[in-house]
Amino acid sequence: MVRIFISTFALVFALVSAAQAQVQIYCDGQTENLNTYLEIHKVLFSDRDVTRVEEFYADQVISHNNDAGGPGSIVRPEDMRKMWESSLKNNPERILEDELILCVDDYVVVRTVIKSSFNTPLAGYPPTGEPYEITGIDIYKFDNGKVVERWGNADVAFIFRQLGFKMVKGDE
Repeated sequence: MVRIFISTFALVFALVSAAQAQVQIYCDGQTENLNTYLEIHKVLFSDRDVTRVEEFYADQVISHNNDAGGPGSIVRPEDMRKMWESSLKNNPERILEDELILCVDDYVVVRTVIKSSFNTPLAGYPPTGEPYEITGIDIYKFDNGKVVERWGNADVAFIFRQLGFKMVKGDE
């Protein structure tokens, strides 16, 4: 359940159910984009329903994320579906909790906490099942109610530190 309060400064604050951490939402008038993002979070991030990807992504999305081929790559909804399917397969217990959401004009910016476990091989290390928690920031640009551009990063180095990976420089 999400409760939304609109102040005289057109800022939107929301409290998310007890199952998630408290989320602060500040939105300057673009509640349609905010509502679309909240639906993306529910359907793709929480329910993990990959059958609904086309509802949220335009036919072509400019992706600045490394998971889609690198900055400026063009991805299609089917590419996003494959990414979500892989995430579900490799991290079925993964939980994303939004901490802060900002929106203005065509953009929604989200700071998220990601909780999961080390269930698939990573950087040559076998999975141990150990839990980890990292943060990430995603930026979505919307047009006609769909994501048309996206940026994102996550603190992957912190996963390595939490799991005790040896960090080396170069070929060492």
